Amino acid sequence: MKSLKQTISMLLAVSMLASSLPAYAGAAVTDMSDKVVSSLGFTDSIVTTSSITRGEFAQMLLNASSYKGKAGSTVFYRKFSDVGTDTAYASAINLAASQGWMTGYLDGTFKSTQPVKLREAVYGVLALLGYTNADFTGDQTAGRTSLYYAKELDDGLSLLTMDSAMTLTNCKDLLYNVLKADTRNGSMYGKLFDCELDSDGEINYMKLADNNITGPVRVTESKDIAKILPFSEKNATYIFDGEVGQNQDYNSVDTDDVVYYSSKTRTVWVYQDNRNSGTVTGIAYDNSSSMTPVAVYVDGTRYSLATEEMQYAFSTLGKVRVGNEITVVYDDNSTGGEDSSDYNYTLKGYLLDD
Repeated sequence: MKSLKQTISMLLAVSMLASSLPAYAGAAVTDMSDKVVSSLGFTDSIVTTSSITRGEFAQMLLNASSYKGKAGSTVFYRKFSDVGTDTAYASAINLAASQGWMTGYLDGTFKSTQPVKLREAVYGVLALLGYTNADFTGDQTAGRTSLYYAKELDDGLSLLTMDSAMTLTNCKDLLYNVLKADTRNGSMYGKLFDCELDSDGEINYMKLADNNITGPVRVTESKDIAKILPFSEKNATYIFDGEVGQNQDYNSVDTDDVVYYSSKTRTVWVYQDNRNSGTVTGIAYDNSSSMTPVAVYVDGTRYSLATEEMQYAFSTLGKVRVGNEITVVYDDNSTGGEDSSDYNYTLKGYLLDD
């Protein structure tokens, strides 16, 4: 039997598919790239929104590589004459140069504050994919440009020339396309970050969001949302009772709300209206099997048990008993009528309050 955490993750993924997918269905690559690339932390520590500098792009390449979270921030030597040990992004610049993602100039400088051009960015992402100078004969730039188009890395960047300065949006589109592309060895690069493609050939954000979900956690006066999350509450996507909110909506999270979160995608699911605290007043069983509960009653309100894991939790083998104080979170599938038969709540998760 699956673990409770696995089932909760599955339930949340289904909820997101139902409530969040319409916001992304049919969206341009820029809409999805912003969501995926930001969620994976590729733009962490980047402050520019217009022309991205060479130093910032070096940091993006580091963030989009297997070195993410492993490269130290302290620099003890100068690799370039204009990149001191205290220069912004110095560690990323040195790593990008040593890994062959970016190159300096003949005069020994890197020019970290100069805008990164598309051809330089293409050089860097193809290096991430495993390509080196040995893979291109003759005109190196022409060879890389040809491969850039062949791998469809230009999706969302078709209006740029190779000498165009890259904006933050351009960089997100490019890195998103890299996630979908095959490496030199033939494997999808995005697998490095547990990415999968959906039926439309795009990164499956719902699947990505389903990874590493933690919860349920109750928000208390002594433990606000900032103290609960292992990432900045200001840089997260919030979903309130199935409705997608805005980044600034972290201020709307209140005491006694129940939350789940995904560190990988920086997504927070908040239950405010779709939660209820009370006493377990009854557990209904399937007529054909006295061992299989099909619903739980909290202060008389019925919540269907739609998964094996929830059924197990409320069975004689589980932890929940009649008389327990409990907080439940649920999907509201009600028809909107006034009769009690019109109400249809499906249990998603619970917290014992005893």
